[in-house]
Amino acid sequence: IPMFVRFPKGCKESKDCPVIVHFHGGPEGQSQPGFSTTAQAIVDAGFILVEPNVRGSDGYGKKWIDSDNGPLRENVITDIPDAATWIKANWKNKSGASPQVGVWGGSYGGYSTLMAMTRFAGSYEAGVSNVGMSNLVTFLMNTAPYRRILRISEYGDPVKDLEALKKLSPVTYVDQVKAPLMIIQGANDPRVPVGEAIQMHELMQKKGLKSELIIFGNEGHGSSKKENQILEIGNTIEFFKKHLNNK
Repeated sequence: IPMFVRFPKGCKESKDCPVIVHFHGGPEGQSQPGFSTTAQAIVDAGFILVEPNVRGSDGYGKKWIDSDNGPLRENVITDIPDAATWIKANWKNKSGASPQVGVWGGSYGGYSTLMAMTRFAGSYEAGVSNVGMSNLVTFLMNTAPYRRILRISEYGDPVKDLEALKKLSPVTYVDQVKAPLMIIQGANDPRVPVGEAIQMHELMQKKGLKSELIIFGNEGHGSSKKENQILEIGNTIEFFKKHLNNK
């Protein structure tokens, strides 16, 4: 699985820094090299930033991008925990300790984060999900009609593929959560309705699990206003600083 890596000064040699794995949206999106203010803020805060292009990403051919369509997603979502497994096995510091690894993403990357923290609990030490789907069934039923038509071909039909969608939904595995999670959402999101964030947070709260929820009342699918963007990345960095430490 290809990935782009950004190292803070001194960490490339020592690997003595915590790591954040960022999954892109889409799912047919693609992480690419180049300057990013958000990525730079993460690196300047002392984290190694990893951006994988898991199966289903654009840019690697038709077979690659179609490998996660519908129920086929079950065969490729293991790319999510595999990223952390590889990092912990290959980036040990001079003392032989593996770095702690956080997971973060928006939209489909937010969904990937929720899957990492639930179905693949234990792979990551902390997670931040931004406008991510927590239940593929309720997402497909409540998203904007034009999005539903587009997304059924990607995720599956909520009637014909109901069981597969449940199996691929983070809410199904809430009991397995082991690490703290932050959820960020826009109240006016037409793509991923705010209910996706609320139901995940409430389920975790009922079970006594560590969950923080930030809802921007004047945002949709991601933060467009500068002041909210600053709050979003600021809270994300502070959350990871609190929960990720080198061993």
